[in-house]
Order: sequence, then structure tokens, then C-alpha cells
Amino acid sequence: MTIAAIERLPVELLQPIFASSSYNLALIQASAILGARLSSEYVYHNTCDYYLRDQCDGHTVRSAAQRVIFASRWMTWSFFKSWIVKTYGSKGCLCGLTPEEGCFDAQWPPNFEDATSMFFSRSHLQRLAFVRCRLPKKLLDGPWTVDKVQFLRFLLWTTSMTVDWQDPETRQLTAGGRRRAFLENNLGAVELFNHNRRLGRPPTLETVQFAVADASCDRSIVYDTLRSAYRWSSSSEAWDYSSLHQWCDQRIWDDDIRGVWLRGILQSLRHSKLAFYDKIMDRDALFSNIVDAAAEAYSDKFCDEFIRNQLPWNKVSYRFTYIPYGLEFFAVKLPIFEKKQITFYEWARY
Repeated sequence: MTIAAIERLPVELLQPIFASSSYNLALIQASAILGARLSSEYVYHNTCDYYLRDQCDGHTVRSAAQRVIFASRWMTWSFFKSWIVKTYGSKGCLCGLTPEEGCFDAQWPPNFEDATSMFFSRSHLQRLAFVRCRLPKKLLDGPWTVDKVQFLRFLLWTTSMTVDWQDPETRQLTAGGRRRAFLENNLGAVELFNHNRRLGRPPTLETVQFAVADASCDRSIVYDTLRSAYRWSSSSEAWDYSSLHQWCDQRIWDDDIRGVWLRGILQSLRHSKLAFYDKIMDRDALFSNIVDAAAEAYSDKFCDEFIRNQLPWNKVSYRFTYIPYGLEFFAVKLPIFEKKQITFYEWARY
């Protein structure tokens, strides 16, 4: 096999050539030898600096390169965290600015375990919001390790990355990843699929049925899935609980406490008096007020811990503002976006 002249160059010369080519990834994709010789932390960091910090001017080229970078084997959660710290540590915030340069709500150090605890807004935007490419397939399917869940959550919270729904393989992979999250009883992964619409449609009663009958009826997962299905459903939509009631009846017959527990929740939903609740209450709060007492029942008879996480995905609260009109004032209900991540994807949504 003939080796090209450039492949015989020492690494000390290859690295500046790669840099002068504007870190053209086609160079290392065209040759396995060049790819191997340019495989170093130094090259990886510089490549990420160029494409993930908006130094590349061409949107199409930048987006394509970002997709290749995140799909690469070397782009692990550990490496990405190290790049984040090295890149933004001197600024002290993911917005890339110091207080003197305009940062007014520093988010540092980054909460890598739960990115949703970090607050950003349109006036204080994280630099990673400009990362707009496809989410890598390796983060859309199980097994759902702690690193994978944290990595995916961080990207969904801080970037504008989306799933390539046009690709049949990706669609199938994502659907399988969602099912696997339930079957593995991984609450963190299930929460991502339940509450982030970039990962697909919201759960329905069929999803709840799957969590109950096929995924061992983990209380935390069933509660979160039912809450999300309730949140995204229409207030006028009538739910058919018959299949879930049948499951409950069978479990009760088998002396399984899970049947009694779930039946209590379903009865609370079916017999709730919505007229007694605040009309401006969001559906998450409404669901909690209706269901929580039943969901907390029989805890002493279960071996698992019942977890309810207050997730900030897509949260909107309301206030009434009086606007003068002539000699009268009209009350107008205006949305207030809670402090959360704002990406270009979500700007379009709202």
C-alpha cells in the first residue's frame, strides 16, 4: 500500500497543516493514517474550539462539523466536560463573558450532574446555544448509563441540537431507546423522553400502560409518565382507563400492592373536582394537587423509593397585569418564563 507524502510528515508538521486548513475534518476522514496521527487531546480541543465556539463563519460547514465531532468516538462525556472547564473556566460562566464584559448571573462551576439547575435567559445566553446540529445516535439508545443520561441532558439543556427525524434509522433507534429507558427502570432517561419534545412526542396513556405492564410498574416512572401525559393532553380530552383498571384488578387479585396503589391514583384523576382548583394553575401543579396524596400512599409497603422531581423543562407561569384602556383597566394574563435554558429551538416554540 502506497503512503502519501503528507502521511509521512511528522506530527509536529501535521498539526499546523490541519490548523491552517481551518480544521477541515475531511482531511482526517480521507485517511485513517492521518486520523490516527492527529488523534490527541491537543487536536481535539483545538477542533472543538474552532467549531463549537462560533469561530467558523460558514453555518452549513459549522453544523456539519459539529455533527461529526459529537458522533466521534473520542467525544465522550469525560472529554466534553474537560473541554467545557478549559474553555470557559477563565470567564467563570458558560456565557463566555466576565462580569466586566456583561455577565450578570454567572453559572459556575457547571452542574454536570444536573444541567437543568443552571439558569439562562435571552439576555444571558450560554454560548453553547449556538451549537446547532444533530444529536449523535450514541446518545439516543441504551444501555442508559449515568454518563449517557448526564451527557444527553446537558446537550438538551445548553445547546440547540435536535434529533434527525428524517433518518429512518435514527427514528427507530430513538424509539427503541425510549422503550429501553422504561425497561431498565432508569428514571433519569425516562424523564428526558417524557418532558423534552426534541426527543419525540409526549407520552400517552399507552405509554403509561407500557410502564405499568411491561416495565414492572416502577412508582417514580409511572408517576412521571402519567404526569407528563396529563400535562400535554387537552383539558377537554377524555381518558379511557379501562386497560389500566384491568391491570389493577389482576394485581389486586394476586395480592400485589402495586395494583392498589395505581388504582388509587386513577380514582383520584377520575373523580377530581376541577372547579375547586385555581383556574390559572399550570397542569403540572394541578396534577400534583389531584394525585400526590394517592401517590404517596402505601409507601411503607414498597421496597423502592418514590421520587418526584420538579423538572424545569418547558415551565411557564402566569401573572395578571392591568393595562389601561381609556378610563378602564383590563386584566391580561401574561406568561412569565421561569429562569431556564432558552435555545433557538424554544424561541420558535413559544
